[in-house]
Amino acid sequence: RFLLRVSQATSSLIMALSSIAQTRGGSRSRSRSRSPCGGSAPAGNGGVILLDGGMGHQLKAMGIEIKGPVGSMRRFLGVCMANLDDPEKVRDAHLAYIDAGAEVVTTNSYACVPKCLSHFSDADLRSKLDGGAGGGRLEQLVTAAGRIAREACDMRPLRKVKVAGCLPPLAESYQPDRVGSFDDNLKQYRMIAAYLKPFSDVLICETMSTADEARAAFTAASETGLPVWVSWTLDESRPVLRSGESLEQAMAALLAVPGCAGALGACLFNCTSPEITTEAMPMLRAIAPPGVRVGGYANGFVTAGGGEGEYRDLGADEYYKDFVAEWISGGAEIVGGCCGVFPKHIEAVRAALDAASA
Repeated sequence: RFLLRVSQATSSLIMALSSIAQTRGGSRSRSRSRSPCGGSAPAGNGGVILLDGGMGHQLKAMGIEIKGPVGSMRRFLGVCMANLDDPEKVRDAHLAYIDAGAEVVTTNSYACVPKCLSHFSDADLRSKLDGGAGGGRLEQLVTAAGRIAREACDMRPLRKVKVAGCLPPLAESYQPDRVGSFDDNLKQYRMIAAYLKPFSDVLICETMSTADEARAAFTAASETGLPVWVSWTLDESRPVLRSGESLEQAMAALLAVPGCAGALGACLFNCTSPEITTEAMPMLRAIAPPGVRVGGYANGFVTAGGGEGEYRDLGADEYYKDFVAEWISGGAEIVGGCCGVFPKHIEAVRAALDAASA
Protein backbone atom coordinates (compact mmCIF):
# COMPACT_ATOMS: atom_id res chain seq x y z
CA ARG A 1 0.00 0.00 0.00
CA PHE A 2 2.91 2.32 0.82
CA LEU A 3 4.46 1.79 -2.62
CA LEU A 4 1.06 2.39 -4.25
CA ARG A 5 0.70 5.72 -2.45
CA VAL A 6 4.21 6.77 -3.53
CA SER A 7 3.42 5.83 -7.11
CA GLN A 8 0.18 7.81 -7.04
CA ALA A 9 1.92 10.86 -5.54
CA THR A 10 4.64 10.69 -8.17
CA SER A 11 2.04 10.53 -10.93
CA SER A 12 0.21 13.54 -9.48
CA LEU A 13 3.47 15.53 -9.31
CA ILE A 14 4.31 14.72 -12.93
CA MET A 15 0.83 15.77 -14.05
CA ALA A 16 1.09 19.06 -12.12
CA LEU A 17 4.48 19.89 -13.61
CA SER A 18 3.17 19.06 -17.08
CA SER A 19 0.19 21.37 -16.54
CA ILE A 20 2.46 24.23 -15.44
CA ALA A 21 4.67 23.77 -18.49
CA GLN A 22 1.66 23.80 -20.81
CA THR A 23 0.28 26.95 -19.16
CA ARG A 24 3.59 28.76 -19.55
CA GLY A 25 3.92 27.64 -23.13
CA GLY A 26 0.37 28.76 -23.87
CA SER A 27 1.06 32.17 -22.34
CA ARG A 28 4.10 32.61 -24.53
CA SER A 29 2.10 31.56 -27.56
CA ARG A 30 -0.70 34.01 -26.77
CA SER A 31 1.74 36.88 -26.25
CA ARG A 32 3.25 36.25 -29.66
CA SER A 33 -0.13 36.39 -31.38
CA ARG A 34 -1.39 39.69 -29.99
CA SER A 35 -2.61 42.39 -32.39
CA PRO A 36 0.23 44.21 -34.16
CA CYS A 37 -1.41 47.50 -33.15
CA GLY A 38 0.07 47.26 -29.67
CA GLY A 39 3.57 48.36 -28.83
CA SER A 40 5.41 45.15 -28.08
CA ALA A 41 3.69 42.57 -30.26
CA PRO A 42 5.85 41.34 -33.12
CA ALA A 43 4.46 41.45 -36.64
CA GLY A 44 5.33 39.35 -39.63
CA ASN A 45 8.04 40.13 -42.16
CA GLY A 46 10.81 40.72 -39.68
CA GLY A 47 8.56 42.64 -37.29
CA VAL A 48 7.85 45.55 -39.67
CA ILE A 49 4.21 46.64 -40.03
CA LEU A 50 3.25 48.10 -43.42
CA LEU A 51 0.76 50.97 -43.54
CA ASP A 52 -1.15 52.26 -46.55
CA GLY A 53 -0.31 55.41 -48.53
CA GLY A 54 -2.09 58.74 -48.94
CA MET A 55 -5.87 58.37 -49.12
CA GLY A 56 -6.67 61.89 -50.32
CA HIS A 57 -4.32 61.77 -53.28
CA GLN A 58 -5.35 58.23 -54.19
CA LEU A 59 -8.96 59.43 -54.26
CA LYS A 60 -7.89 62.39 -56.40
CA ALA A 61 -6.31 59.94 -58.84
CA MET A 62 -9.65 58.11 -58.86
CA GLY A 63 -11.58 61.26 -59.77
CA ILE A 64 -12.39 62.95 -56.45
CA GLU A 65 -11.79 66.72 -56.66
CA ILE A 66 -8.97 68.18 -54.55
CA LYS A 67 -8.07 71.83 -54.97
CA GLY A 68 -6.53 74.60 -52.91
CA PRO A 69 -3.24 75.17 -51.08
CA VAL A 70 -1.58 72.18 -49.41
CA GLY A 71 -2.71 71.89 -45.80
CA SER A 72 -5.73 74.18 -46.20
CA MET A 73 -9.16 73.24 -44.88
CA ARG A 74 -10.95 73.71 -48.20
CA ARG A 75 -8.46 71.51 -50.07
CA PHE A 76 -10.01 68.30 -48.83
CA LEU A 77 -13.72 69.13 -48.80
CA GLY A 78 -14.27 66.73 -51.70
CA VAL A 79 -12.36 63.97 -49.94
CA CYS A 80 -14.39 64.56 -46.79
CA MET A 81 -17.72 64.40 -48.63
CA ALA A 82 -16.70 61.29 -50.59
CA ASN A 83 -17.57 59.24 -47.50
CA LEU A 84 -21.22 60.09 -48.18
CA ASP A 85 -21.24 60.91 -51.90
CA ASP A 86 -19.10 58.07 -53.21
CA PRO A 87 -18.48 55.45 -50.50
CA GLU A 88 -17.71 52.78 -53.09
CA LYS A 89 -14.80 54.83 -54.39
CA VAL A 90 -13.46 55.33 -50.86
CA ARG A 91 -13.77 51.58 -50.25
CA ASP A 92 -11.98 50.85 -53.53
CA ALA A 93 -9.14 53.18 -52.51
CA HIS A 94 -8.72 51.21 -49.28
CA LEU A 95 -8.83 47.96 -51.24
CA ALA A 96 -6.13 49.21 -53.60
CA TYR A 97 -3.78 49.57 -50.63
CA ILE A 98 -4.87 46.29 -49.06
CA ASP A 99 -4.28 44.45 -52.32
CA ALA A 100 -0.89 46.15 -52.58
CA GLY A 101 0.06 44.58 -49.25
CA ALA A 102 -0.83 47.10 -46.54
CA GLU A 103 -1.49 45.59 -43.12
CA VAL A 104 -3.16 48.72 -41.73
CA VAL A 105 -5.48 51.16 -43.50
CA THR A 106 -6.32 54.61 -42.14
CA THR A 107 -9.86 55.95 -42.13
CA ASN A 108 -10.70 58.62 -44.71
CA SER A 109 -11.46 61.15 -41.99
CA TYR A 110 -8.46 63.48 -42.15
CA ALA A 111 -10.66 66.40 -43.24
CA CYS A 112 -13.59 65.45 -41.02
CA VAL A 113 -13.11 68.10 -38.35
CA PRO A 114 -15.46 70.89 -37.20
CA LYS A 115 -13.46 73.68 -38.84
CA CYS A 116 -13.52 71.96 -42.21
CA LEU A 117 -17.27 71.44 -41.96
CA SER A 118 -17.74 75.18 -41.45
CA HIS A 119 -16.75 75.60 -45.11
CA PHE A 120 -19.98 73.90 -46.22
CA SER A 121 -21.85 77.01 -47.30
CA ASP A 122 -24.16 76.09 -50.14
CA ALA A 123 -27.56 74.50 -49.70
CA ASP A 124 -26.73 71.43 -51.78
CA LEU A 125 -23.86 70.44 -49.52
CA ARG A 126 -25.87 71.02 -46.39
CA SER A 127 -28.76 68.96 -47.73
CA LYS A 128 -26.49 65.92 -47.89
CA LEU A 129 -25.91 66.15 -44.17
CA ASP A 130 -28.38 65.94 -41.33
CA GLY A 131 -28.73 69.71 -41.00
CA GLY A 132 -27.98 69.64 -37.29
CA ALA A 133 -25.21 71.30 -35.37
CA GLY A 134 -21.60 70.66 -36.26
CA GLY A 135 -21.46 67.66 -33.95
CA GLY A 136 -24.19 65.85 -35.89
CA ARG A 137 -22.55 66.43 -39.26
CA LEU A 138 -19.21 65.43 -37.84
CA GLU A 139 -20.60 62.16 -36.53
CA GLN A 140 -22.10 61.31 -39.92
CA LEU A 141 -18.87 61.82 -41.83
CA VAL A 142 -16.50 60.24 -39.31
CA THR A 143 -18.78 57.26 -38.75
CA ALA A 144 -19.06 56.75 -42.51
CA ALA A 145 -15.26 56.85 -42.81
CA GLY A 146 -14.86 54.23 -40.10
CA ARG A 147 -17.54 51.97 -41.51
CA ILE A 148 -16.11 52.08 -45.06
CA ALA A 149 -12.60 51.23 -43.85
CA ARG A 150 -13.92 48.31 -41.83
CA GLU A 151 -15.98 47.05 -44.77
CA ALA A 152 -12.90 47.11 -46.99
CA CYS A 153 -10.93 45.06 -44.47
CA ASP A 154 -13.80 42.60 -44.11
CA MET A 155 -13.74 42.04 -47.87
CA ARG A 156 -10.24 40.57 -47.49
CA PRO A 157 -10.78 38.41 -44.38
CA LEU A 158 -7.71 36.23 -44.83
CA ARG A 159 -5.46 39.29 -44.77
CA LYS A 160 -6.59 40.34 -41.26
CA VAL A 161 -5.94 44.00 -42.07
CA LYS A 162 -6.34 46.46 -39.20
CA VAL A 163 -8.14 49.82 -39.21
CA ALA A 164 -6.40 52.91 -37.85
CA GLY A 165 -8.88 55.62 -36.92
CA CYS A 166 -7.45 59.02 -37.84
CA LEU A 167 -7.29 61.93 -35.39
CA PRO A 168 -5.94 64.76 -37.61
CA PRO A 169 -5.03 68.40 -37.02
CA LEU A 170 -8.14 70.42 -36.17
CA ALA A 171 -6.95 73.43 -38.16
CA GLU A 172 -4.67 73.83 -41.18
CA SER A 173 -1.89 71.26 -41.44
CA TYR A 174 1.75 72.28 -40.92
CA GLN A 175 0.66 75.50 -39.13
CA PRO A 176 1.66 75.29 -35.46
CA ASP A 177 0.54 78.88 -34.86
CA ARG A 178 -3.04 77.87 -35.71
CA VAL A 179 -3.28 75.03 -33.21
CA GLY A 180 -6.06 75.74 -30.70
CA SER A 181 -5.96 75.54 -26.93
CA PHE A 182 -5.47 72.21 -25.21
CA ASP A 183 -9.00 72.22 -23.74
CA ASP A 184 -10.70 73.07 -27.04
CA ASN A 185 -8.66 70.46 -28.88
CA LEU A 186 -9.35 67.82 -26.25
CA LYS A 187 -13.12 68.38 -26.53
CA GLN A 188 -13.08 67.95 -30.31
CA TYR A 189 -10.72 64.99 -30.26
CA ARG A 190 -12.92 63.21 -27.73
CA MET A 191 -15.85 63.43 -30.16
CA ILE A 192 -13.82 62.14 -33.10
CA ALA A 193 -12.28 59.31 -31.06
CA ALA A 194 -15.71 58.20 -29.82
CA TYR A 195 -17.09 58.09 -33.38
CA LEU A 196 -14.12 56.07 -34.63
CA LYS A 197 -13.82 53.60 -31.76
CA PRO A 198 -16.44 51.05 -32.96
CA PHE A 199 -14.59 50.56 -36.26
CA SER A 200 -10.94 50.87 -35.23
CA ASP A 201 -8.22 48.54 -33.99
CA VAL A 202 -5.95 51.47 -33.18
CA LEU A 203 -6.27 55.25 -33.16
CA ILE A 204 -3.58 57.29 -34.89
CA CYS A 205 -3.00 60.95 -34.01
CA GLU A 206 -1.25 62.13 -37.16
CA THR A 207 0.44 65.19 -38.65
CA MET A 208 0.84 66.72 -35.20
CA SER A 209 2.74 70.04 -35.45
CA THR A 210 3.16 70.80 -31.74
CA ALA A 211 3.76 68.82 -28.57
CA ASP A 212 0.55 70.16 -27.00
CA GLU A 213 -1.55 69.30 -30.05
CA ALA A 214 -0.30 65.72 -29.86
CA ARG A 215 -0.89 65.63 -26.11
CA ALA A 216 -4.56 66.61 -26.56
CA ALA A 217 -5.14 64.06 -29.31
CA PHE A 218 -3.33 61.33 -27.39
CA THR A 219 -5.26 62.07 -24.20
CA ALA A 220 -8.61 61.75 -25.99
CA ALA A 221 -7.57 58.66 -27.92
CA SER A 222 -6.19 56.88 -24.85
CA GLU A 223 -9.52 57.31 -23.05
CA THR A 224 -11.14 54.91 -25.54
CA GLY A 225 -9.06 51.98 -24.32
CA LEU A 226 -7.67 51.32 -27.80
CA PRO A 227 -3.94 51.31 -28.57
CA VAL A 228 -2.78 54.74 -29.73
CA TRP A 229 -0.12 55.74 -32.24
CA VAL A 230 1.13 59.33 -32.30
CA SER A 231 2.74 60.76 -35.42
CA TRP A 232 4.42 64.14 -35.66
CA THR A 233 5.23 66.18 -38.76
CA LEU A 234 8.74 67.63 -38.85
CA ASP A 235 10.39 70.82 -39.96
CA GLU A 236 11.86 70.22 -43.41
CA SER A 237 15.29 71.57 -42.52
CA ARG A 238 16.02 69.87 -39.18
CA PRO A 239 14.65 67.02 -37.04
CA VAL A 240 12.31 69.03 -34.80
CA LEU A 241 8.55 69.52 -34.85
CA ARG A 242 7.18 72.25 -37.10
CA SER A 243 6.71 74.28 -33.92
CA GLY A 244 10.47 74.14 -33.33
CA GLU A 245 10.04 71.89 -30.29
CA SER A 246 12.54 69.06 -29.93
CA LEU A 247 11.66 65.39 -30.18
CA GLU A 248 12.51 65.08 -26.49
CA GLN A 249 9.94 67.77 -25.64
CA ALA A 250 7.33 66.07 -27.81
CA MET A 251 7.92 62.71 -26.16
CA ALA A 252 7.89 64.21 -22.66
CA ALA A 253 4.47 65.75 -23.33
CA LEU A 254 3.05 62.32 -24.17
CA LEU A 255 4.66 60.58 -21.22
CA ALA A 256 3.14 63.18 -18.88
CA VAL A 257 -0.38 62.01 -19.80
CA PRO A 258 -1.81 59.85 -16.97
CA GLY A 259 -2.00 56.19 -17.95
CA CYS A 260 0.08 56.70 -21.09
CA ALA A 261 2.23 53.63 -20.48
CA GLY A 262 -0.56 51.24 -21.34
CA ALA A 263 -1.94 53.20 -24.29
CA LEU A 264 1.05 54.38 -26.30
CA GLY A 265 1.74 51.77 -28.96
CA ALA A 266 3.90 53.71 -31.39
CA CYS A 267 5.54 57.05 -32.13
CA LEU A 268 5.94 58.00 -35.79
CA PHE A 269 6.71 60.74 -38.29
CA ASN A 270 4.41 61.52 -41.21
CA CYS A 271 3.68 64.03 -43.96
CA THR A 272 7.31 65.06 -43.89
CA SER A 273 10.00 64.64 -46.53
CA PRO A 274 11.62 61.20 -46.73
CA GLU A 275 15.04 62.73 -46.13
CA ILE A 276 14.27 64.40 -42.81
CA THR A 277 12.40 61.26 -41.74
CA THR A 278 15.60 59.28 -42.34
CA GLU A 279 17.63 61.74 -40.28
CA ALA A 280 15.20 61.77 -37.37
CA MET A 281 14.44 58.05 -37.11
CA PRO A 282 17.45 56.97 -34.98
CA MET A 283 16.78 59.92 -32.69
CA LEU A 284 13.20 58.78 -32.16
CA ARG A 285 14.30 55.19 -31.55
CA ALA A 286 16.73 56.42 -28.89
CA ILE A 287 14.08 58.25 -26.86
CA ALA A 288 11.07 55.93 -27.31
CA PRO A 289 10.11 54.00 -24.16
CA PRO A 290 10.69 50.22 -24.15
CA GLY A 291 7.93 48.38 -26.00
CA VAL A 292 6.84 51.43 -28.01
CA ARG A 293 7.32 51.00 -31.75
CA VAL A 294 8.70 53.77 -33.95
CA GLY A 295 8.30 54.39 -37.64
CA GLY A 296 7.47 56.77 -40.44
CA TYR A 297 5.34 57.37 -43.51
CA ALA A 298 6.66 60.27 -45.54
CA ASN A 299 5.01 62.36 -48.24
CA GLY A 300 5.89 62.65 -51.90
CA PHE A 301 5.63 66.43 -52.29
CA VAL A 302 8.35 68.62 -53.74
CA THR A 303 7.78 70.64 -50.56
CA ALA A 304 5.20 69.92 -47.89
CA GLY A 305 4.38 73.46 -46.86
CA GLY A 306 3.28 75.55 -49.80
CA GLY A 307 1.74 75.91 -53.22
CA GLU A 308 -0.32 73.11 -54.68
CA GLY A 309 2.16 70.44 -53.60
CA GLU A 310 3.65 69.12 -56.82
CA TYR A 311 4.65 65.49 -56.57
CA ARG A 312 8.23 64.34 -56.64
CA ASP A 313 9.23 61.62 -59.04
CA LEU A 314 9.38 58.91 -56.39
CA GLY A 315 9.90 55.63 -58.19
CA ALA A 316 8.21 52.71 -56.47
CA ASP A 317 11.37 50.65 -56.03
CA GLU A 318 13.43 53.72 -55.19
CA TYR A 319 11.00 54.70 -52.42
CA TYR A 320 11.92 51.51 -50.58
CA LYS A 321 15.62 51.36 -51.46
CA ASP A 322 16.41 55.04 -50.91
CA PHE A 323 14.16 55.76 -47.94
CA VAL A 324 12.13 52.99 -46.29
CA ALA A 325 15.12 50.66 -45.98
CA GLU A 326 17.03 53.50 -44.31
CA TRP A 327 14.21 54.05 -41.82
CA ILE A 328 14.23 50.38 -40.93
CA SER A 329 17.99 50.52 -40.45
CA GLY A 330 17.37 53.46 -38.12
CA GLY A 331 14.97 51.43 -35.99
CA ALA A 332 11.61 51.80 -37.74
CA GLU A 333 9.11 49.00 -37.16
CA ILE A 334 6.14 50.69 -38.86
CA VAL A 335 6.47 52.10 -42.39
CA GLY A 336 4.19 53.34 -45.14
CA GLY A 337 3.41 56.49 -47.07
CA CYS A 338 1.47 59.73 -46.83
CA CYS A 339 0.42 62.29 -49.47
CA GLY A 340 1.78 61.43 -52.91
CA VAL A 341 2.63 57.83 -52.01
CA PHE A 342 0.39 55.46 -53.93
CA PRO A 343 -0.45 51.72 -54.06
CA LYS A 344 2.46 51.08 -56.44
CA HIS A 345 4.87 52.31 -53.76
CA ILE A 346 3.25 50.19 -51.05
CA GLU A 347 3.36 47.16 -53.35
CA ALA A 348 7.09 47.65 -53.88
CA VAL A 349 7.70 47.99 -50.14
CA ARG A 350 5.63 44.85 -49.50
CA ALA A 351 7.69 42.87 -52.01
CA ALA A 352 10.95 44.09 -50.49
CA LEU A 353 9.85 43.30 -46.93
CA ASP A 354 8.73 39.82 -47.95
CA ALA A 355 12.00 39.17 -49.76
CA ALA A 356 14.02 40.36 -46.76
CA SER A 357 12.19 38.02 -44.40
CA ALA A 358 12.24 34.96 -46.69
